[in-house]
Amino acid sequence: MYKLLLVTDREEVIDTFAKVQNLADMMMDPVTVIRDIPEAIAYLERNAVDAVGYSFRLTDPAPLHTYLMDVRPSMPIFQTHHHDNTLRDELVRVRAFLDRMRMDDSQEGMDEAQALQYLRDELMHQLLAREIPNPAELKSRLKLVRAQNISTDKPAFLFDFDMPQGELYLDGRWRYGRQRLESALRNNFIGRYADGIHYGVAMLSPRHIRLIACQEKGGSDENPQDCERRVRAYVDDKVSRVKQYLDLELELEQFTVLSSINEIADNNKPAEEDEGGV
Repeated sequence: MYKLLLVTDREEVIDTFAKVQNLADMMMDPVTVIRDIPEAIAYLERNAVDAVGYSFRLTDPAPLHTYLMDVRPSMPIFQTHHHDNTLRDELVRVRAFLDRMRMDDSQEGMDEAQALQYLRDELMHQLLAREIPNPAELKSRLKLVRAQNISTDKPAFLFDFDMPQGELYLDGRWRYGRQRLESALRNNFIGRYADGIHYGVAMLSPRHIRLIACQEKGGSDENPQDCERRVRAYVDDKVSRVKQYLDLELELEQFTVLSSINEIADNNKPAEEDEGGV
């Protein structure tokens, strides 16, 4: 059974959680509720907890946020809600996420941090394949994978590349499959984070590679044009390195400035054709 901890001074949030029935059907114990941050930190130090959610009206959440960032960086964080329906939807997502995290942990020989990173990469692949149905689900899942510092408000930059010899490259020179090539591009070339920008990459078909650059929350208010130039220079350099070391030609088919990453978490747009992936 999964163990959730709710830390809040908001009575309406506590009341909404108290109304949730049949938690056992979602493989969850009754949610532990603590109102005091030092007490919550002490509880986390002494007890097994699978995920934590917090929301405050009168209390500064900074000490708890700092503790989770510095001491428990792999602890999934769920959203709190004060509406019954949205809370149940969130708990369903939490249960599905914890199932995946435990499955990847046990079956792939990963530790908790590695499993969480795998799920971050999977989320980025699904986002780029337009498989995230709406911004609310995106926000929830970003928190669960501890990527909530990715801004959902600032402009993001989308690159669509054509790989002209994709089928021949995969069947001949590469021979390790699309998933391994996507991982190689992510781990060895594009990276996941650089200079305040989060990057994601997905190989959507043997010829279609999509890359996104997302700004982080906070930080300096960089001029959007300056940020775009910086991101494009970074991506151009990585694409040239892919050509140099993998002898893989990537041709930019389309570059799009998004108002935010929420623009591709849109249930009204069709999912990309995807024959596999992460």
